[in-house]
Amino acid sequence: MFKKPASRVVAAVSAAAALSVLAFSGTAQARVGAPYIGYGQTNNPNGVWCVQHQLNFLFANNWNWRPGVTPHRQISEDSKFGPETDEAIRFFQKAYFPWQVDGIVGPESGYALLWDGDPVYGYDEKVTKAGYCNTYIPSIV
Repeated sequence: MFKKPASRVVAAVSAAAALSVLAFSGTAQARVGAPYIGYGQTNNPNGVWCVQHQLNFLFANNWNWRPGVTPHRQISEDSKFGPETDEAIRFFQKAYFPWQVDGIVGPESGYALLWDGDPVYGYDEKVTKAGYCNTYIPSIV
């Protein structure tokens, strides 16, 4: 999990390491073809809830280490994509992918949410299991 200030290099190295672990573990079952989530997308309610839940987990647990980033408030986990969810995704993307802030959860944003979010619903620490949200959030793996 990302526990130090994120940078492009750290994100790339972490993603590559996780990909190699996934390639050899064979037990995590991420869904590479899950639909994107955001304005203009199909927005399956289960996928929207997963994004909301993973964001809330991040906001509650992993944001204290980011210098200069004020923690985000919790958002509603109502399975409806609207302005609150869009803003939270953009906040998350600005911290993780400042070059790609579009409010749409695609494979890169989805992977980060699954990896750094709630391990019960995303990836566990050893990337040996893929939780419920892997079916609904797009990922690079």
